[in-house]
Amino acid sequence: MIDLPRHVRGRPNPTGRMYFSYERFRGTKLAWPVVPLLDSPQDDSFWRRCRQCETLVAEQTAAGWAWAWVSASGRSYPLPQPRGDGGPAAFWAAVDAAEARDRTDDGQARKTFDALIEAYRGHPSYGKLADLTKRDYDRHLKAIAEVWGSEPVAALTAVDAQEAIDLRSATPSGARYFRAVLSKLLSFGAARGYCTTNVARVTEKVEHEVEPHKPWSDRAFEAFFEHARPGLHLPVYSALYTGQRSVDVVPMVRPAPGANAIELIARKTGAEVFVPIHSEYREILTRTHIDHPALHLREDGQAWTLAAYRTAWQRELTSKTSKGAPAQVSREKAIAMQTLRDGAFVFHGLRKNAVNMLLEAGNTEAEVSAIVEMSEQMVRHYSRDVNKRRLAINGMRKLEECWKETRANLFGPGAAASAG
Repeated sequence: MIDLPRHVRGRPNPTGRMYFSYERFRGTKLAWPVVPLLDSPQDDSFWRRCRQCETLVAEQTAAGWAWAWVSASGRSYPLPQPRGDGGPAAFWAAVDAAEARDRTDDGQARKTFDALIEAYRGHPSYGKLADLTKRDYDRHLKAIAEVWGSEPVAALTAVDAQEAIDLRSATPSGARYFRAVLSKLLSFGAARGYCTTNVARVTEKVEHEVEPHKPWSDRAFEAFFEHARPGLHLPVYSALYTGQRSVDVVPMVRPAPGANAIELIARKTGAEVFVPIHSEYREILTRTHIDHPALHLREDGQAWTLAAYRTAWQRELTSKTSKGAPAQVSREKAIAMQTLRDGAFVFHGLRKNAVNMLLEAGNTEAEVSAIVEMSEQMVRHYSRDVNKRRLAINGMRKLEECWKETRANLFGPGAAASAG
């Protein structure tokens, strides 16, 4: 038998089903009207309703009973009748709304992190973020709310912030992003009276060297196109010839016949992208043409989703079934997939292949940036190896041009004659 909270009573109906209600001062002159509880003790919501009942206030007036919910801070919020229009469901919805409003009012009054996060999410500076960036911000904003949500922003110290960053040090990229979002939020709050300083600025920067993705080698391409399932092929060509991210490549729509460019909106940046179609890529598109609005299709003719493509990619490279068991593949395919795994060749590496090809063809960093939707700074970061090769080639060409003079100076006057 479950012990019910004070003033809560259960009654069976003719079918034996139990109904519960809150009946304060039952059997006395001060008795309140019955407040139906719509849940059973097996539900967490039942016990939450019981706790809410303790914060209700009912007063009998000349016009009838007046109901209110009173918060811990003493704020009072009027409520409808428990059995009025809309019935008990409308009453409890009003209680929940009063609680939510009180959290907002209290947070705004005390200038808490919860209130600051709500204000930031309602501001255009958050609204204009790309969807992928919002997703990453939301993950860290949620973490901030879980740690300090009900705390005043002004109470946060640099020591508190550093401890939270250090707790994430096992994943440096996550710690660095958490620190960046916290700093952004505190700067936003400082300008709006939530705090006086951005204490995250004095925390230690997270040392995190991003290892650039490797461009695919000729051997990697041969292994992939010879042994990977055909449905994975075209997105690889599209990534190579357009230089776009997988999140933009996989859902590409098929360009209209005669179109001279792939056009899309980059999901990470929200920018419009215009990529002229390379002649060889156009031939691939022509050979693989299917009357379907989506460009990248599975073997059964259905369009790939990004999640499904990534899952299929992972299973293919690891030679696993949908249940995670080893798949039965030929020895040649197993070796080919092992080559891709050992070489750390991933889909995003194709983006570096595209950047390298464009740079090696003599394009400027600005031109490459426009095609692959990447900052010029990042293009320079991606192009370090290309620039090394370019410098080496230029250096050797210059040596060839003045070789006779250099050789004579190096080996002496007789060297040229003996070499002849």
